[in-house]
Amino acid sequence: MSQTLKKEEEEITQRPYLLEALIVVMVFLMVAVVFMEFIVIFIPAGHKGVLFKPLTVGTVTDKHWDEGISLIFPWNQMFIYDTRIITGQDTISALTEDGLQVQAELSYRYRPEIDSLGLIHKNIGQDYSKKIIVPHVTAATRDVISRYRIDALYTTSRTDIQRDMLSRIRDQVDANYPLTTVDIIVRNIVLDEVVEQAIENKLVQEQEMLGYDFIIEKELKEEERKLIEARGIKLFRDTSGIDILQWKGIEATQNLATSPNAKVVIIGTDTGELPVILGGN
Repeated sequence: MSQTLKKEEEEITQRPYLLEALIVVMVFLMVAVVFMEFIVIFIPAGHKGVLFKPLTVGTVTDKHWDEGISLIFPWNQMFIYDTRIITGQDTISALTEDGLQVQAELSYRYRPEIDSLGLIHKNIGQDYSKKIIVPHVTAATRDVISRYRIDALYTTSRTDIQRDMLSRIRDQVDANYPLTTVDIIVRNIVLDEVVEQAIENKLVQEQEMLGYDFIIEKELKEEERKLIEARGIKLFRDTSGIDILQWKGIEATQNLATSPNAKVVIIGTDTGELPVILGGN
């Protein structure tokens, strides 16, 4: 009887311990669930992480976290950066050299330097595109377009304009920040409708003038040819004493006389007369 009572007393004594252990486990699980998103960090493909430690060094600038799952303390914070090539698009208003406004439609590609993500986060922030890329692309576009007159801008190769823009952007961005500008593409340059029509008319007139210049040059060459021919005829006449028409008549008579068709050739008595040719069969 005493053993039974003793056993029951032990069971009653153990129940509070089990209950307390269960409560501790449940609390731990609840805390883990609540802080899970702050402890377990998933970094997608093509991205890198920058860790911020508020209780110690702040932003970790000499290291980045690779894609995959990373575990951190809940009081730290992970900032995720896209390290692939990023594409941006913009439409920028600019003035040409002669003061006319155009709209340049651009696409540009860039990416951050992976080994400098910590410095980018500390000194610029995740909105580095808005702070650095866009302002410099806008400035470079306006600067390059301001060097062209409206008609030159309309006829200049897009490749030349893009090369000038990219060179200026790289001088301002790549040389001063841990960012890489891949390329820039001018998709379109939109002019005022009236201005565009005027330029098209001017181009048509220029082509017509080029056509006229070609005709004039051709006629001048023909004139030169005829003058040379006339000088040759005059020299022949002065040297031989035979008029060019007589000579042509003699050549024609000779050719007809040697042809297989029957004919009668009557030579005039006067040296100034041309032969008379009577056809046969």
